[in-house]
Amino acid sequence: MKIKSFIQQPRTNKYYIIILGTLLLIIISILIGYFNGTGFNSSDQITTTRVISGPSVGTVTQTTVHQSGKTLWDLLQLLIIPAALTMGGAFISLTISKNEREATNQRDKTEREIAEDNQREVSLQSYIDKMSELLLEKELRSSKPTDEIQKIARVRTLTILSRLDPERKKNLLQFLYEERLIDGSYPIVDLKGSNLRSINLSHMELVGVGLRSVDLHGARLLLADLHGSDLSNANLHKTAAIQVLLNDATLCGANLSEAILLDANLRGANLRGANLGSANLRGADLRGVDLDNAHLGGADMHGVNLRDANLSGANLTGVDLRGADLRGVRVDMQRLEKAKSLEGATMPKGSVHP
Repeated sequence: MKIKSFIQQPRTNKYYIIILGTLLLIIISILIGYFNGTGFNSSDQITTTRVISGPSVGTVTQTTVHQSGKTLWDLLQLLIIPAALTMGGAFISLTISKNEREATNQRDKTEREIAEDNQREVSLQSYIDKMSELLLEKELRSSKPTDEIQKIARVRTLTILSRLDPERKKNLLQFLYEERLIDGSYPIVDLKGSNLRSINLSHMELVGVGLRSVDLHGARLLLADLHGSDLSNANLHKTAAIQVLLNDATLCGANLSEAILLDANLRGANLRGANLGSANLRGADLRGVDLDNAHLGGADMHGVNLRDANLSGANLTGVDLRGADLRGVRVDMQRLEKAKSLEGATMPKGSVHP
């Protein structure tokens, strides 16, 4: 690309030189005309009187008018049309050259993207082949956490994840799940610290997977089944987890700030110390959830079912709890009164808040 730009640059400069040369020619022509007396002075009129003797005696007045030379305007008129044509041609050439460069750049970009996409596909297939060897020949599935083979599998997995696009990361995760390599809190292939940002796991079944400390920022979990999974300390900031199944999941210390958890099933989940600040939890099922020391500041929990939940130590400042079911909730009233609204909520002892 640098070589092409270097080659194309003189072509662009050539058109600028033509325009500047034309303007310089006009200026030089005007100066030459001026200093060579081409007639920039006003036309003058000379009147002479002669006395004629003889038969036709009398006085004859003769007027001689000298026409001036070409004026500055005359010169400009002669030069304007050629100059305009020259500059117009140069402008058209510049426009064509610019369009050609843009088309070339776009073509190069498309070719690069295709090449990179093909490279990612080859890398994924190569990874699957190598992992299959570890499974079939090195007995990875029956290895122990202290075995070197697990370290090799982890390094290979984290390395390839850093190179793949979100769609292929999804395919890799599906492969690991089906091979039962990421089950439970202590999976054979530990994905801790891996980058799964913007991954789309919608409609996927990943029951009981171990995704501790995984970066799922901006992920999509629409109708995904992750119940019983371990997502402790995972980054789920701004995730779209609509109608997701996270019941009985472990999410302690997870970052769910600004997450969209509409109608999510979080029943019995462990959310101790989790950050749910400004999250949208409308219609979510939070029965029996452990939110001890969780941050819920500014969360929308309108109509949420929190029966028998543990809100001890939870930050409820600015939380919208209108119409929420708080029966059996473990929380002191001083903390609950910091909520933005409790209108229509069923209070811990069964009364309805006005």
